[in-house]
Amino acid sequence: MSELQRLSTLALRQRKAHRLRSLKLPPHLIHASLLERWLTCGRPKCSCHQGHKHGPFFYLNRCLPKGRMSSLLLKSEAQLTQARQAVQAYRQVLETLDQLSWINLELLRRNEPLSGEPPLV
Repeated sequence: MSELQRLSTLALRQRKAHRLRSLKLPPHLIHASLLERWLTCGRPKCSCHQGHKHGPFFYLNRCLPKGRMSSLLLKSEAQLTQARQAVQAYRQVLETLDQLSWINLELLRRNEPLSGEPPLV
Protein backbone atom coordinates (compact mmCIF):
# COMPACT_ATOMS: atom_id res chain seq x y z
CA MET A 1 0.00 0.00 0.00
CA SER A 2 1.43 3.38 -0.95
CA GLU A 3 1.84 6.24 1.51
CA LEU A 4 -0.92 8.19 -0.24
CA GLN A 5 -3.39 5.32 0.14
CA ARG A 6 -2.92 5.46 3.92
CA LEU A 7 -3.84 9.16 4.10
CA SER A 8 -7.36 10.40 4.58
CA THR A 9 -9.06 12.20 1.72
CA LEU A 10 -8.89 15.41 3.74
CA ALA A 11 -5.12 14.96 4.19
CA LEU A 12 -4.74 14.31 0.46
CA ARG A 13 -6.65 17.48 -0.39
CA GLN A 14 -4.60 19.50 2.09
CA ARG A 15 -1.36 18.10 0.65
CA LYS A 16 -2.59 18.92 -2.85
CA ALA A 17 -3.48 22.50 -1.84
CA HIS A 18 -0.04 22.93 -0.29
CA ARG A 19 1.69 21.66 -3.48
CA LEU A 20 -0.41 23.98 -5.64
CA ARG A 21 0.44 26.97 -3.43
CA SER A 22 4.14 26.09 -3.54
CA LEU A 23 4.17 25.63 -7.32
CA LYS A 24 5.97 28.64 -8.72
CA LEU A 25 7.47 28.65 -12.17
CA PRO A 26 10.91 30.20 -11.93
CA PRO A 27 11.68 32.33 -14.98
CA HIS A 28 15.17 30.84 -15.29
CA LEU A 29 14.30 27.13 -15.64
CA ILE A 30 15.77 25.13 -18.51
CA HIS A 31 14.75 21.66 -19.68
CA ALA A 32 18.16 20.25 -20.56
CA SER A 33 20.99 18.04 -19.34
CA LEU A 34 24.32 19.30 -18.11
CA LEU A 35 27.26 17.25 -19.40
CA GLU A 36 30.93 17.30 -18.43
CA ARG A 37 33.36 16.12 -21.11
CA TRP A 38 37.08 15.52 -21.33
CA LEU A 39 38.41 15.55 -24.90
CA THR A 40 41.40 14.69 -27.04
CA CYS A 41 42.62 17.15 -29.62
CA GLY A 42 43.89 16.65 -33.17
CA ARG A 43 47.60 17.08 -32.41
CA PRO A 44 49.14 13.59 -32.55
CA LYS A 45 51.94 14.30 -30.03
CA CYS A 46 49.72 16.01 -27.43
CA SER A 47 49.62 14.43 -23.97
CA CYS A 48 45.85 14.11 -24.28
CA HIS A 49 46.46 10.96 -26.36
CA GLN A 50 48.27 9.38 -23.39
CA GLY A 51 45.41 9.90 -20.94
CA HIS A 52 45.78 13.56 -19.91
CA LYS A 53 42.68 14.79 -21.74
CA HIS A 54 41.66 18.43 -22.15
CA GLY A 55 38.84 19.69 -19.99
CA PRO A 56 36.55 19.61 -18.34
CA PHE A 57 34.22 21.19 -20.88
CA PHE A 58 30.60 21.68 -19.89
CA TYR A 59 27.70 21.43 -22.33
CA LEU A 60 24.01 22.08 -21.93
CA ASN A 61 22.18 19.54 -24.12
CA ARG A 62 18.52 19.58 -25.10
CA CYS A 63 16.80 16.80 -27.03
CA LEU A 64 14.78 18.00 -30.00
CA PRO A 65 12.14 16.18 -32.06
CA LYS A 66 13.15 13.43 -34.48
CA GLY A 67 16.28 12.38 -32.55
CA ARG A 68 18.08 15.70 -32.95
CA MET A 69 19.91 17.50 -30.18
CA SER A 70 20.84 21.08 -29.38
CA SER A 71 24.13 21.57 -27.56
CA LEU A 72 25.58 24.71 -26.00
CA LEU A 73 29.18 24.94 -24.81
CA LEU A 74 29.25 26.83 -21.52
CA LYS A 75 32.27 29.10 -21.73
CA SER A 76 32.37 30.76 -18.31
CA GLU A 77 31.92 29.83 -14.68
CA ALA A 78 28.95 32.24 -14.55
CA GLN A 79 27.23 30.40 -17.42
CA LEU A 80 27.91 27.06 -15.72
CA THR A 81 26.44 28.30 -12.43
CA GLN A 82 23.33 29.67 -14.15
CA ALA A 83 22.90 26.45 -16.14
CA ARG A 84 23.13 24.30 -13.00
CA GLN A 85 20.52 26.45 -11.23
CA ALA A 86 18.21 26.45 -14.27
CA VAL A 87 18.36 22.66 -14.72
CA GLN A 88 17.74 22.17 -10.99
CA ALA A 89 14.78 24.58 -11.09
CA TYR A 90 13.23 22.54 -13.91
CA ARG A 91 13.72 19.31 -11.94
CA GLN A 92 12.04 20.82 -8.88
CA VAL A 93 9.01 21.90 -10.93
CA LEU A 94 8.77 18.40 -12.41
CA GLU A 95 8.97 16.85 -8.94
CA THR A 96 6.09 19.02 -7.69
CA LEU A 97 4.01 18.18 -10.78
CA ASP A 98 4.70 14.49 -10.24
CA GLN A 99 3.56 14.73 -6.61
CA LEU A 100 0.36 16.48 -7.70
CA SER A 101 -0.22 13.77 -10.29
CA TRP A 102 0.09 10.99 -7.69
CA ILE A 103 -2.33 12.78 -5.34
CA ASN A 104 -4.84 13.22 -8.17
CA LEU A 105 -4.49 9.57 -9.13
CA GLU A 106 -5.27 8.51 -5.56
CA LEU A 107 -8.25 10.88 -5.37
CA LEU A 108 -9.57 9.46 -8.65
CA ARG A 109 -9.04 5.91 -7.35
CA ARG A 110 -11.29 6.87 -4.41
CA ASN A 111 -13.86 8.27 -6.83
CA GLU A 112 -13.32 11.76 -5.41
CA PRO A 113 -13.54 14.92 -7.52
CA LEU A 114 -10.17 16.25 -8.65
CA SER A 115 -11.14 19.91 -8.51
CA GLY A 116 -12.29 21.99 -5.61
CA GLU A 117 -10.80 23.35 -2.44
CA PRO A 118 -10.18 21.14 0.58
CA PRO A 119 -12.68 21.58 3.40
CA LEU A 120 -11.68 24.08 6.06
CA VAL A 121 -10.37 22.53 9.24
